[in-house]
Amino acid sequence: MKDPMQNLLGYALRRASAAMMESLLVRLAPFDLRSTDISSLLMIEANPGITQSALCRALGIQRANMAPLAARLEARSLIQRQKVDGRSHGLFLTDEGSELLGKAKAVIDHHDRELAARLPEGSRAMFLDALNALWRA
Repeated sequence: MKDPMQNLLGYALRRASAAMMESLLVRLAPFDLRSTDISSLLMIEANPGITQSALCRALGIQRANMAPLAARLEARSLIQRQKVDGRSHGLFLTDEGSELLGKAKAVIDHHDRELAARLPEGSRAMFLDALNALWRA
């Protein structure tokens, strides 16, 4: 069957992203974590004390979705909130959160190496730069 969209960059990116995320989420299923959970935990690990507002901006998450996300992670004892000023709370990984994230990162790293192996030799850095240029513009 002919695919009239196969040469459209946006279509190819969407299909590649969907296939990659489906494969990754299947592998992460034993951890009972959504993609936004993983992204949040990674950002909190890299930026201890990050506020919910800053996390929203960094991940492109709607503010209305952040409170339930943080509550879900806190209910699982993966993060804790600590006051950083009069109104703001910083987010920190708990020991349980660090342990679970370490296991999830091993799966993510393995998955990422498999994806990179599909690319022509030596083109991973260029490909990553090109993808980042598309969404960080």
